[in-house]
Amino acid sequence: MASDRGIAGKAGHTSATNRIITRRKALAVSAGGIGGLALPGLACAQGTNLGSHADGFTAVERKGPDGKIGRYRDELVKDLTHLTDLSYKSQGAQWWKLNNFITPVEQFFIRNTYATPRAELDKRVDPKHWKLKIHGNGVERELTITYDDLMKMPSRSMICTIECAGNGRTLFREQQGMTKGETSVKGNSWGLGAIGQANWQIVPMSHILGLVGVKRDAKWALFWSGVDAKTAGAESDQGRPLPMHELLTRGDDIGLAFKMNGKDLPADHGAPVRLVVPGWTGAASIKWLTEIKIASHNFWVPLSAYDHVFEGPDYPVPKAEPGDEFRFCKPDQIRGPMVTWLKPKTLVTLPLMLTDKRERPANYPLQLGEVPRLQAGRRKITGFAWGPQYPLKMVEYRIDGGAWQRARATSPQLGRYTWVRFMIDWDATPGKHIIETRATDFGGNTQPDTTIPFNSGGYEFWGVPKIPVEIV
Repeated sequence: MASDRGIAGKAGHTSATNRIITRRKALAVSAGGIGGLALPGLACAQGTNLGSHADGFTAVERKGPDGKIGRYRDELVKDLTHLTDLSYKSQGAQWWKLNNFITPVEQFFIRNTYATPRAELDKRVDPKHWKLKIHGNGVERELTITYDDLMKMPSRSMICTIECAGNGRTLFREQQGMTKGETSVKGNSWGLGAIGQANWQIVPMSHILGLVGVKRDAKWALFWSGVDAKTAGAESDQGRPLPMHELLTRGDDIGLAFKMNGKDLPADHGAPVRLVVPGWTGAASIKWLTEIKIASHNFWVPLSAYDHVFEGPDYPVPKAEPGDEFRFCKPDQIRGPMVTWLKPKTLVTLPLMLTDKRERPANYPLQLGEVPRLQAGRRKITGFAWGPQYPLKMVEYRIDGGAWQRARATSPQLGRYTWVRFMIDWDATPGKHIIETRATDFGGNTQPDTTIPFNSGGYEFWGVPKIPVEIV
């Protein structure tokens, strides 16, 4: 990353390993990842997709369909061994163990609203019965397609990150102290684990739009799950609108995904078909998709009116226009503007120090107030940087508030939507230190080391993360 030409095309690989020593045990961060593990089959509750659905319950060890011991929840399908156990609907990546350019499925975070829909409980997510209806006053021809129809359509590979808008929410509370009163941030404590990068196989929306024909006055498209509900078979309240401008200008990049990392889309990640919207908050990439409605008006739904929106004094509240369509919400429930494009961010593969017990997952490697401990000497600190709206220009780091220095790229940036692996070469001396990292993109956006304005959902923390470590 030595030149201002950016980091696209900077190739390389590292096998460096950080060894983190805790007061309880040594935590070895693997350099090889776990990409060779096979995805286990289904572990489900009988006759329901609700499971425990209560705070305080944790994933339990039991045999999976492959006969091997793993960690499971009734509401989710895959083995959760390699994720942080946040709740029945959210499982975070153990970011301190991430080391692959493509995140293995077993390390990829899960963010659901309800339990994962599954084919044996709801045939609408069975590929044999799945259908996608495309309609509305913004199309020339209504169309319903089956899974077999989709498989016959042209498709392409799309490598991109998917990031929940709440990634980094923990730092609103731990780093900025937004825990009480009018600046109390709510929501899951992801740490830095609500991020992953996958190779999605998609049918581009440009092809779908060509099939139905888009009218000149089409303004918005609603992507609707239809099956993501409190109980199997019930009516869903989950979906999100996209402006037609995004679909018309990025129609080759936004698409209907049916494979993830070369395999059929897993249930927890939206099987059989989901939307992938590179660069936008993960909430826009609707899972278990069954309907697209294109219209000359806007749509207001929970995920655009009051959930995954910026609600706070710095964010003007948008207003509905006459003729707008409401699903499962009302005009007086609009709280703020939708989270859309995500800003540049960085993480290093070290766990954060947590001081609030509400922030700490049950299987977190550090106790409250504990910091990662590293051995003194030449250290190679690894990390990831991304900034999907514009290509990344550079990644920098500093130690203990010193001068910013360039980090070294160890993987190429394959496109604007991919992350980059980087490395910090550090001669670590005994004592307590603070590691900070920041990314800059070609849009002129640099991660700030000032306070990020409050929003009640704790969305889009993109400030400089401050990582305390102890060198021994």
